Amino acid sequence: MSVLAMVAGCVLVILALADAAITSLSMVTGTGPVSGRVTETVWRAFLAVQDRAGRGSAFLKWSGTCTLLATFATWVVLLWAGWWLVFSADPASVVDSVTAVPADGWARVYFTGYTVFTLGIGDYVPDTAWAQVATAVASLSGLFLITLSLTYLVQVVQAVVHKRVLAQQIHALGQDAAGIVAAGWTGDGFSSMFNQHLVSLTEPLLRLGEQHLAYPVVHYFHSASPRKAPARALAVLDDALLLLCAGAAPGARPDPAATGPLLSAMDQVLDTLQGQFFSRAGHERPAPPLSVLREAGVPRVEEDRYTAAVREHTERRRVLQGFLHSDGWREDRS
Repeated sequence: MSVLAMVAGCVLVILALADAAITSLSMVTGTGPVSGRVTETVWRAFLAVQDRAGRGSAFLKWSGTCTLLATFATWVVLLWAGWWLVFSADPASVVDSVTAVPADGWARVYFTGYTVFTLGIGDYVPDTAWAQVATAVASLSGLFLITLSLTYLVQVVQAVVHKRVLAQQIHALGQDAAGIVAAGWTGDGFSSMFNQHLVSLTEPLLRLGEQHLAYPVVHYFHSASPRKAPARALAVLDDALLLLCAGAAPGARPDPAATGPLLSAMDQVLDTLQGQFFSRAGHERPAPPLSVLREAGVPRVEEDRYTAAVREHTERRRVLQGFLHSDGWREDRS
């Protein structure tokens, strides 16, 4: 028996199961040591191709699907290769069920595959006591991996749907900062309904950050439609909040009970995502001009006061620009 093959096989099996369990069940680390590197590599490859193809390319919309498939493929390959090494450690461990001739290398690959994925074909069988036990454990590990993968898939799909719904909810208020401000201004002030809309965004925004932390592959599902892209939606929302909280005259601003929690939620989401998915950009996202408020008829502060307030938000605007770039949106303005 080859001890080296046995040890190497056991290590790969444990690595596959541990990585799948951490990725699917952990609410802290998000991804396992292997799948995390795989997803990041696939995403960077997609970004590189997208940059080369130009802004008109819709290639990036397949990134999430391919990244998810690469994750599953990684688990399958690790588990399959691990058990193949285990069953290859002893030449007498697997034999033909009719002739009792020891299986060759390819036959062991075949035996390992249908054992791990519980097909139960039976033309090759384990021929030693330890191999029989290993076969049962291999079937159990395959069932565990399949169940975990399906559970993870459902959770990821739900999270992707949620982030796209959130983006559309924000864009329903207005296509840009000017649209949001104009929609909420009644001529005398911002309506109570507008304040309620802002309040309603706080909870789904916080959930977006937690879902990215729990299921990092969600970040790699890029939407080619700006209306369904969370990064662009958050950029538009931040533009609007900057105008409402720093550009509008104090007496004309929306209820702080609506804008305060929303700004706090925005900061929490960006803090959650920064470092794990992207780094802040080298320059901040350009601030919307005060002329937006003038055109909407909203009383506003002096230009120099607004400029000073914008400088106070430089750090968040740089992080937001990094978020846009990490999602494949390279332009400075949404």
